[in-house]
Amino acid sequence: MSLKNRGKYRFQDFEVDLTHRSVHRGARTITISAKTFDLLAYFVLNPQRVVTKDELIESLWPDSSVEESNLSQHIFLLRKALTGTQSGDKIIVTVPGGYEFAQPVAEVPPSAEPSKRAALRTVESVASEKSVEPEEDHPKRGPIAQFLADFRHPGPWHVLAITALVAILGFSFLFGWRWAHRPTAKSLSLVVADFYNSTGEPDFDLSLMATVSIDLEQSPYLTLASRTRIDEALKELKAAPSDRLSAQTAREVCSRINGQAYLTGSIHSFVRKYMVTLEAFDCASGRLLAASRGIAGTPDGIIDVLDRVALDLRKQLGEPSASITRFSKPLFAGRAPSMPALKAYSDADRLSLAGKRQDAIVLLERAVQIDPDFAIAFADLGGIYSNLGEDDLARAALTKAYELRDKADEPHRLFIVSTYNKLVTGDLEAGIRNDQAWSQEYPQNPVPLIDLADLERQSGRSAQAIEPAKRALDLNPGNSYAYDVLAHAQLSLSQVDQASDTCHLAIDRGFDTAAIHAFLLQIAFLRLDQAGIDSQMAWARGKSAEPDMFVQQAQMDFALGKVKAAQATIQRAADIYRKQGDSESASRILGNLPRTLAELGLLDAARSQLNHLPEHPSESDSYTIPGSDSIPVAWAHVGEDTRAEAILKRELEAHLTGTLWQKDFGPQIGAAIALNRQHPADAISELEPAIPYDLRSFDVPALRGKAYLADKQPEQAESEFHKIVDHQSIEPLSYNYPLARLGLARALAQQGKTTDAENAYNLFFNIWKDADSDLPRLKDAKAEYSRLIGAGSKSATVSNKPTIKPTAAKPRHK
Repeated sequence: MSLKNRGKYRFQDFEVDLTHRSVHRGARTITISAKTFDLLAYFVLNPQRVVTKDELIESLWPDSSVEESNLSQHIFLLRKALTGTQSGDKIIVTVPGGYEFAQPVAEVPPSAEPSKRAALRTVESVASEKSVEPEEDHPKRGPIAQFLADFRHPGPWHVLAITALVAILGFSFLFGWRWAHRPTAKSLSLVVADFYNSTGEPDFDLSLMATVSIDLEQSPYLTLASRTRIDEALKELKAAPSDRLSAQTAREVCSRINGQAYLTGSIHSFVRKYMVTLEAFDCASGRLLAASRGIAGTPDGIIDVLDRVALDLRKQLGEPSASITRFSKPLFAGRAPSMPALKAYSDADRLSLAGKRQDAIVLLERAVQIDPDFAIAFADLGGIYSNLGEDDLARAALTKAYELRDKADEPHRLFIVSTYNKLVTGDLEAGIRNDQAWSQEYPQNPVPLIDLADLERQSGRSAQAIEPAKRALDLNPGNSYAYDVLAHAQLSLSQVDQASDTCHLAIDRGFDTAAIHAFLLQIAFLRLDQAGIDSQMAWARGKSAEPDMFVQQAQMDFALGKVKAAQATIQRAADIYRKQGDSESASRILGNLPRTLAELGLLDAARSQLNHLPEHPSESDSYTIPGSDSIPVAWAHVGEDTRAEAILKRELEAHLTGTLWQKDFGPQIGAAIALNRQHPADAISELEPAIPYDLRSFDVPALRGKAYLADKQPEQAESEFHKIVDHQSIEPLSYNYPLARLGLARALAQQGKTTDAENAYNLFFNIWKDADSDLPRLKDAKAEYSRLIGAGSKSATVSNKPTIKPTAAKPRHK
């Protein structure tokens, strides 16, 4: 306790003056012994929480060895003094192992500060060591009892001298303690063990863990190990993930994952009440770091008690008071707690982690039926529906979660907004702003960082994606998607060596995924490393990733003009996807095919493919899947511009807030329609909103370059095609790269730069030296080249220059 606690306190109609060591009930003074007053003072400063007998003995007799009977005698005397001949059990309640001062206590504001609110503490600690904020009211057991005992009736000068001395000593102690235990840049990492439940009521098991986790996750200073990471550690320890996480196992897991502390919880029942206890221990030494207890009268009341106990634990672990004040929303804030709703939610969470999503949906639906304001449950429900492809149901649940977002704690509110922007509105810029705020509030949480990096990359701003992606990996090297995002961003920026290193690091850490090997194949293609390409294709053979790598092979063949081989490979990949039960991936790759064929000049083949496909490759309305606009663009290319226009109108109305539809996909469709109608100036105008997103893919610069050529603006066309040829690593396997070489040759020819145009044509021919001979774009290019160098004077030649300028001199292997 700091000297600020030497004031007046009230409970019921009693007033306790700690400065003058007096107790009044109304106008009557109550006389009690010095030690009994010390006991009352300790209770007044620690109301409505369980105080153990050992704690009281240590506080009242810090330098003596006394029997428990001495404490019992003073408890009896205090009860009698407060209640006369009546029982004092309603004020001082006996609980297993200790006592609880059951009355709320309010501090009497000093007369000089009449507007200051009375301080009211609820739950406190039973730990021997705790973090103390200078401005917080945390009692110190031994010094307080000694102070109260030795200076019962100080005079004015004594008070000033003692106050100054103790303040100096207290400040020095607190400053030194806080310096030794100050929160560091990295948060305290915790492993939460399963609750020990002696009540015989199994409904409490997961429910209490969920409450504690949600309460503690509000803290920017604490990081809770995910269940996935815990299960991985359990496997290493030869324990089944389904095994109960006891205190001892939690400590072993904590050491395995390089955690700092582990948390245990227990619940006991007595006399129709429930006592919950939380204790945090140092992972390495097993030393108790913090502990707190509380008592609830009903099962639903346990939730509120846990909220307060967890809050007290955060204080003891050193979290600043400003942070605790800002991030301490109770689980059922502003509404009646519901243990049945919490049980349904927590059981659903465990089922979802086990892959039993349909069963989880049933429980989450039950949770929101019991508690219609359960924002977190609605968010989880939306996420599961989205993973199952039930997008209408996902959007409905996420919209409800968004409407209720202010009822959730801060990290869940930020998560809800992030998911809502991603899956409902499609607003990339709003998502980026939210993730920036989220990562600033919770700098030790990798989730907003990796999401921020991904959104920046999707927006074509890969340079802004690098730093958050690296930070996310530093915080959680076990996030496989973080390697994908970082490697993709590095590759987009032509940081080929760095991207390769990231991929090999992922493989070294056990993330041997199709996405990683796809990047390695693209890197090998950029380096002209055929052996590297063959190695990546060989890796996928016979694996579930085989169709993913077939898609890469097909894209590479399209880029090299080998269209027949590419079509066969795409069909083969689609067939394997269907056999694997992934019809959505099959539909997506087949949905992208007509646009590719049309832009390579194969209009009849494109039309044939379109006639066998829906207008959209899937009903997912996923805003970030490449090719979401492919089918309507293909319809425009084959001359069905009215049909494309109808799709465009419908999609823009459906995605009013979708960044990519409004500023990328939609403009592309509009430009394709305008080009088919031979209105190139209109196509250029249609593509203006897409300028900030030019470097997210090659589609927009390619269309704009065609429009400038058709509008006889070759300088501007040259600039657009250079966006592609100068940034090949954005889409290493894109057929737009060789077509941009051809477009550049045409733009140079229009400007009368014959020599440069000849060289550009030869570069194109070299890329397509093994292309299908009847490919329309190749035949057109040869005819143009012949006219350029003089009809009949020379035949189209193929340069011996390399197809692609290597990014690195030699492929690197690990």
